[in-house]
Amino acid sequence: MARSDWLRTFVAVYRSGSVTEGAAHRGLTQPAASQQLAALERALGESLFVRKPTGMEPTRRGRELYVSVAEPLDGLEAVLRDLDAGAVPAPEPPVRFGSSPEFLAAEVLPRLVGLDLAVSAVFGSDPELFADLDRGELDVIVTSSTPPRRSIGAVTLRANRFVLVASPLVAPLSPLRSVEELSTWLGGRSWVSYSLELPRTRRFWLNVLGRPFAARQQLVVPDLRAVLRAVELGLGVSLVPEFVCRDALAGARVVELFPVSHLTPEEPWFACTRQGDTVRSAVRGFIAALHSNTT
Repeated sequence: MARSDWLRTFVAVYRSGSVTEGAAHRGLTQPAASQQLAALERALGESLFVRKPTGMEPTRRGRELYVSVAEPLDGLEAVLRDLDAGAVPAPEPPVRFGSSPEFLAAEVLPRLVGLDLAVSAVFGSDPELFADLDRGELDVIVTSSTPPRRSIGAVTLRANRFVLVASPLVAPLSPLRSVEELSTWLGGRSWVSYSLELPRTRRFWLNVLGRPFAARQQLVVPDLRAVLRAVELGLGVSLVPEFVCRDALAGARVVELFPVSHLTPEEPWFACTRQGDTVRSAVRGFIAALHSNTT
């Protein structure tokens, strides 16, 4: 048996954290994958993993071996895929991307202008997107959650700030001068929210205003663009991501009630891929575009 097969199985187990899942990825039975790992460990004279209740934990030698072989093996797999495609190169498939519709509209589309990149987008919650990515149904996702397993890598794009906004028709005539004035003014006001649970909003009220949520939920709609539109129409106040309300603030369709971005934790965005998938030039180009600044 070629030792390259042992290394491929090692990489699959390393990324999945499981012999069973690594074997399935390689199209092997679990005993066959275990035999290949054992053969590789005998050849090296060192253990590569320690079995723990949470999965296969790589040893120091295992981590060193992974760093040495993962990228060359990924490159080889890409060459083999090209050979299987035949003499005529197959068209580059679109980058399959997952995020929220608001992030796609505000942050992704402007960065695709002028790029020769084909993209196919889907929307979902963070757990749904991670599951699709892990199954190989997506190439890149952007989430506010860190990856739940070693088979998924992440790079930090930037941090997202939150802004407390209202319609000019609703906002007080005189600027609010303190957190205390803000807290008093917000009590009993109509609130527009993304969800019934209001996790970030409730933390804002408790940690910044020093009181439980005391506004009235006027409208709940699971689309931040609709939340912003409702605020513009005067249906209520809301705490929304800065990228969602940037244009509305510039156009004076909404106003910032009080500067709270420095009082609320920023939310990082992560671009996540399966380990090894960034070997595709289109995926690398797409992630580079996500990193870029727009005017």
